[in-house]
Amino acid sequence: MKDTVTDGVQENQAEFVTPGTAEFRRASLALFIASFITFANIHLTQPLLPVLAREFGVSPAASSLTVTVTIFSIGFALFIYGPISDAVGRRPVMLWTMFLGVIPALLAPLVTTFDQLILIRIAQGLLLAGLPSVAMAYLGEEISPRALGLAFGLYISGNSIGGMSGRIISGTVAEAYSWQAAFVVLGVIGLAGVVLFYFLLPPSHHFTPRSAGVRSGAAAMLEHLSNVTLLKAYGIAFMLMFAFMGVFNYITFRLSGPPYDLSPAALGWLFLAYLAGTVSSTLTGRIVDVAGHRVGVILGVFVALAGVALMFMPALWIIITGLVVFCFGFFAAHTTASTWVNSKTNKSRASAAGLYLIFFYAGGSFGSTGLGFIWHPWGWPGVTAGVSVTLMLALLFGLTMHGTKVKNNS
Repeated sequence: MKDTVTDGVQENQAEFVTPGTAEFRRASLALFIASFITFANIHLTQPLLPVLAREFGVSPAASSLTVTVTIFSIGFALFIYGPISDAVGRRPVMLWTMFLGVIPALLAPLVTTFDQLILIRIAQGLLLAGLPSVAMAYLGEEISPRALGLAFGLYISGNSIGGMSGRIISGTVAEAYSWQAAFVVLGVIGLAGVVLFYFLLPPSHHFTPRSAGVRSGAAAMLEHLSNVTLLKAYGIAFMLMFAFMGVFNYITFRLSGPPYDLSPAALGWLFLAYLAGTVSSTLTGRIVDVAGHRVGVILGVFVALAGVALMFMPALWIIITGLVVFCFGFFAAHTTASTWVNSKTNKSRASAAGLYLIFFYAGGSFGSTGLGFIWHPWGWPGVTAGVSVTLMLALLFGLTMHGTKVKNNS
């Protein structure tokens, strides 16, 4: 393997990582683990919202802030970590933010007021943003273009399994012990994941440092925002996460009340529906490599809409089926839109991926709490209507996607 030095920067001429190699397996497993622990901690309060509303004497919309502020903080921090990683590298940013991100969870037993809990969740969001802000850039630089769809799909499957497991673990632990114990358990799991990530993730071979100055970072983001093709992906990201957070926040309130009266643990197990997202994100990655992004987005949004329609029904088993269908469609569309951004970006990939996630999490912030104001007067029918309109807008963006098929050449 030959190394050359140009302008003081060492450029490694290694080949891209390809499927079937030990490096591909290590990179996929490392990012899967990192994605798992990150998204488990991001979403851990979702099945606890009714518990937190009762314990702290706040409204459903207020308790949803424990999700909203974390999502919003992630979106804010993405402005920071993308440019920093363009300067210092992807691996250091992911590693250190993951390590620091588990500390707020371990401090949860010290919380005595709702305001303190909100501060814990803000800190988690600011720190946990490191992984999602640069993971896609790492994959785009190190993985063979022929396998990007598969690699992205495996990474996003970690998102779905992590989000599912975090909710299941937090709901089960909270019912057996307390909501504080749920935070601590996930914090300890996070520490173990950081150690595995450190030893598994291969070093970057294709990273080229760039200035981390505010001006250069802002210039890169403005350039991406002037790209109409990327703006469509960003719009899809916003609408998808708006719908997703709205569904999963307020389905807990619907099912914790009569006639269902589900416990926190039972609500947590509902998130097994995420397994459908694990399957769809992996399958969609392969479909995108062959059929293109437009097909993936359109099919994904249609499936998500079908899931919303099923969740409008009163029977519990139909609602659960609807959650599964909704998750399948959501992760299919999300996988497609995120890989679309990478395929349309030749430079400042972290900034482009960061902008995608900024729109993604901004949508989640609005959907998480905004739909709470619809829930109060109109209940689940109002939430269903709001989510359906949002998904139709995502479908409109998807229908206008053109010329987005990935060219499979390394």
